[in-house]
Amino acid sequence: MSLMDLESSERPFLDQLFTPHSGREFLAEYWPTRHLVCHGPLERLGELAALPELHDLERLLHTYRNPVMVALPDRRDEHSVIRVEAQTAAALYRSGMALILDSAERYLPLVEQWLHMVAFELGLARNAVARAIFYASPSGGGNSPHFDANANIVVQVRGTKRWTLAPNTQLPLPTDRWAMNMGPPSPELASYLEQELPEQMPEGAEVITLEPGSVLFVPRGYWHSTEASEDTLALNFTYSQPTWADVVSAALRQQLLKDVRWRALADGIGSPDPERSGACHTRLSELLHELQAHVLELEARKIVEES
Repeated sequence: MSLMDLESSERPFLDQLFTPHSGREFLAEYWPTRHLVCHGPLERLGELAALPELHDLERLLHTYRNPVMVALPDRRDEHSVIRVEAQTAAALYRSGMALILDSAERYLPLVEQWLHMVAFELGLARNAVARAIFYASPSGGGNSPHFDANANIVVQVRGTKRWTLAPNTQLPLPTDRWAMNMGPPSPELASYLEQELPEQMPEGAEVITLEPGSVLFVPRGYWHSTEASEDTLALNFTYSQPTWADVVSAALRQQLLKDVRWRALADGIGSPDPERSGACHTRLSELLHELQAHVLELEARKIVEES
C-alpha cells in the first residue's frame, strides 16, 4: 500500500487504533493528557497486523539492521542498556533479557507510513520527532516505574503485558524522561520541580492488561511500569511533544537571526576575566533592552502556519 493509498484510506488511522472511539472523540476527550485503552482483534489494523515481522522475532531482528538495545536486568529500564548485533540480541532474549528496537520505521516502510499518518492526524508540529519502537519482553520482563517526555501509542502484538499507570501530579507535562531508579532528575526537570519525586508508583495507580490487539495511549509524563506474563512483542508509536515554549523560542530565534548583532558570537560569556565578563554583561543588557520589540514582531498565525 502506497502513502497515497494510506492518505485516502476510508478509515482514519486513529479510528482504527482506538475503535470503538472515533479519532475525533480521541482528540476531543483524551489527547494529549488523558490515557485510553481499547481492546479488540489485532486484525482490525489491516496490513499492519499482517506484517510478517510482527509475528516472527527472528525475522524482525534480521530486517532491523541497527544494533539492538538490550535492557540490563539490574535496572530494567532504557537508561541501562547495551547495544549488540541481532544474533547476540536473540540469544540474550532467550536468556531472559528484553530487547528494544528503536527507529524501526527505517526498515519497515508500512510501519513508517502508519507512524507519519498518525502524526498527521494528531496535528503535531512538523518538527515533532516520530519514532516506531519495538519492545520484545520475555516472560517476567518489563520496565521499572518512570515517565517519558514523549507521548506513546502502544500496539500489543503478541503475548500479555500488565501496565500500571498514574497521572503525574508531582511534575505535570515534563520535558525530559525520568525513572525512579535513575538518580536525580536532569537539570532541566529540576529547574521547575516543586516537590520531591516519589520512590514508588502513586497510590490509586490503574492496572491495565494488554492482550494482542490492545492499543494504549500513554500521555507525556504519565507514570507507568510494565510486566510481561509471557513472551511479548509491542509496537510503540512515539511522538515528541513540542511545547509552546519550543514553538515560540524557535520563531523568536529566526526573528533575531535577521539582525547581525544577534548573530554575533556571545564573546566572553564564559570568561573568568572580570573585564571581558563585564563587557559581555553590558552588551547582553543592550540586546535584551531591544528584545521586546522583536517579540512584538512575532505573529501567531505565521508561527502556526510555519510550525
